[in-house]
Amino acid sequence: MIRERLEREFGLDLIATAPNVVYRVIMEDGVEHTVTNPSEFPEGKIDAVYEPVVRATILAPTEFIGAIMELCQTRRGTLLGMDYLSEDRVEIRYTLPSPRSSSTSSTS
Repeated sequence: MIRERLEREFGLDLIATAPNVVYRVIMEDGVEHTVTNPSEFPEGKIDAVYEPVVRATILAPTEFIGAIMELCQTRRGTLLGMDYLSEDRVEIRYTLPSPRSSSTSSTS
């Protein structure tokens, strides 16, 4: 929907691609693997999995705080802080997994 609107309103020719998400997998024996596809996920005992994260600063009207926080929580977000900029505006800071990360548990 966003793509169509940008194309229609601004006359842009957009190319939309899905970002690749690269995971670092550390095995118990210390060997590190770079995984770019679920089929590459190594077998054996895994010590840690690292995934790319985004530190997001969201500015929004206070009436949307609940919906924004709920959305971030369902996306495995970690609340870093929240500040009221005025009576009707808030700044919310989250750390979130990269948009294309899977729901695999991770260590950052």
